[in-house]
Amino acid sequence: MLRVVLLVILYSLSSVSAFAQSYTNRSFEELRVDLRASYAKNPTEALTQLKNILNNDELNPTQKIVMLNYKAWFELEAKQFEEAMRTLVLYKNLVQRSDKPSLIYGYYNISGGIYTQLGMYQLAIEHFLKALEHTKKDNKNLAQQTLNNLAEVYLQLGRLDEAEDIYRKYLDYATALKNPLSISISTINLINTLIAKQQYAEAKTLALNIIIKLQDNDFKYYLAEAYLLLGEIEQANNDYPLAKQHYEKALSIFQQQGLPEKISQAHFFIAQIYADMGDLNKANTTLALVIASINKQSNLLFVSRVYKFQSSFLESQSLYKQSINAYKKHTNAHTQLVKQQSDVNLAKALAEADSSSKEVEITELTRTKQLKETKAKAFQELSIAITISLLVILFGSFFAVHNIHKREQRLAKTLDELHKTQSQLLEAEKIAALTVLVTGLAHQLNTPIGTAATASSLIEENLKRLSQKFNEKTLSSNDFSKFIQETNEAKDFVINNINRLANIVEEFKALSVSIAPDIPMRVIPLKTFITDRVTTLQNHFKKHISFNVIGTEVSIPTYPSIVSDVIKTLIINAYEHGFVHTDNALITIEISVVNNHAVIIFQDNGSGIDDKILKDIFTPFYSTNMGGNHLGLGLNIVFNAVKQSLNGNICAEPCKLGACFKIVLPLNGPVETL
Repeated sequence: MLRVVLLVILYSLSSVSAFAQSYTNRSFEELRVDLRASYAKNPTEALTQLKNILNNDELNPTQKIVMLNYKAWFELEAKQFEEAMRTLVLYKNLVQRSDKPSLIYGYYNISGGIYTQLGMYQLAIEHFLKALEHTKKDNKNLAQQTLNNLAEVYLQLGRLDEAEDIYRKYLDYATALKNPLSISISTINLINTLIAKQQYAEAKTLALNIIIKLQDNDFKYYLAEAYLLLGEIEQANNDYPLAKQHYEKALSIFQQQGLPEKISQAHFFIAQIYADMGDLNKANTTLALVIASINKQSNLLFVSRVYKFQSSFLESQSLYKQSINAYKKHTNAHTQLVKQQSDVNLAKALAEADSSSKEVEITELTRTKQLKETKAKAFQELSIAITISLLVILFGSFFAVHNIHKREQRLAKTLDELHKTQSQLLEAEKIAALTVLVTGLAHQLNTPIGTAATASSLIEENLKRLSQKFNEKTLSSNDFSKFIQETNEAKDFVINNINRLANIVEEFKALSVSIAPDIPMRVIPLKTFITDRVTTLQNHFKKHISFNVIGTEVSIPTYPSIVSDVIKTLIINAYEHGFVHTDNALITIEISVVNNHAVIIFQDNGSGIDDKILKDIFTPFYSTNMGGNHLGLGLNIVFNAVKQSLNGNICAEPCKLGACFKIVLPLNGPVETL
């Protein structure tokens, strides 16, 4: 439905353009027609063509706004949500500087479309309402289309009465206009809402009537949509054979039109019908077709829904391991969706910050150029004034100095704006770091939670079967033995995954512990302290590790427990990652004083770290060995401890043999906070 609205928007935008000489009204309209035709044949080539057009300097500002609207629409349809959001930020900035402020409608409407497809319905509502504010006075048709989009979100949120009210009003509006396409779309939307409200009788009557109109007008795409809805109605009425017939009609039309996503949707409905009919083989076969069609371009909401159904379906067949795997894929799809939502918001924030920074930079350059021109003009006027009179010289000098002072004030204001923009960029970086941390934690927690939940379901099912056989007095020793065996396995699943969750939480808590010392600072002899610490740790590892602490003895005020934890974590990191295939393990710690700072060089002779990933190893949840119990938090904890608690710096340096870390600590110690 959103596609029709976007076409209306683009047509509206083209009607208000004031074209440059290189593109007359006619030539620009021909360009738009050609672009839409290219999109209908090959969306990828059309997007490439559009990018080339935008690089053409012959476009005037209004024409560029129109082309950016096309680009955002094409990127939305291609599910390139981050690129679409960046395009919309640029579109918004151009509209705000243009003499057509009403074109801001396109920004809010397409943004609402992005948030709708990502399942971010509250943001979608906010943007559609803002779009509505810019359409009510100027274009009644766009206002109705926007309300239609809003009702689509209300339907997803279960606000069915509000959705029904909008769809009925829109149907009345379309009927008054005698527009067959709008009547068809509004009727299909209303049927969908009535199905959600379980008002199947009215929904069926509307569906049968609209199918006749769709056939008369050859609206094949919406005819297939109507068959899907009619299939849902018959499925709800338990008439599975008839529902299957309707779904197969929809599938045939989608196949003729070459619409992969809609083909998968129709197959999914058919698989559910087979499951309801008890035909497990056909249900599994059809569901396999749906899963085989999933790719990077697939709608993650649909992918998550498919795997969730597969998990429940396999569990109903007592295929618990396969059910667990399907549930993992469901949670993974949901995690990807959350990350995609975060990436879109982050892309928008970074684009807005970048745009703001560029505007300030342009302003500063313009002011600098104006200042130079003013100085040159003042000098010229001063030279002429010398030949006329001393009075003119004094007046000209005063005028020039006064102008320069005003320009300097403006430059100072521009500099202040630059500082504010820098703060915005820092906030954007914090958002990016938080997004990585939250996404990583969610990914780590999803699998053990899902596995434990499924295993618990297995225990519950086994107990029900055992209780049933006991009550029916058919319980055999083999049944009881099988119950004990399967329940023990499931119990182990639950315990192992609960322990895994506990370990994850403990490691995550260490992030805050590392920057929250609870022991006062004291002065320590650094070399002696580290020597004592590594001697204590030497016998804690299965493999023998030799330590060599060398360099200058230096005393610094610091937090001994944190220094100890940093050294310990680096040693454990070397043991777990560097010394796996090393026989004569050796760690050398060298201490020196450079520029009023204590420098600690920690180097091992292990397998080393690839230079390409040196910049990434302090990132939360980053690990070259994510199997087993490695979360990838160790070096991040070290990084936070050194930076936040010890007021120092740490980095990983390229090294020919093994891994090398450089820690720099101030000789006057960290600053204590109250």
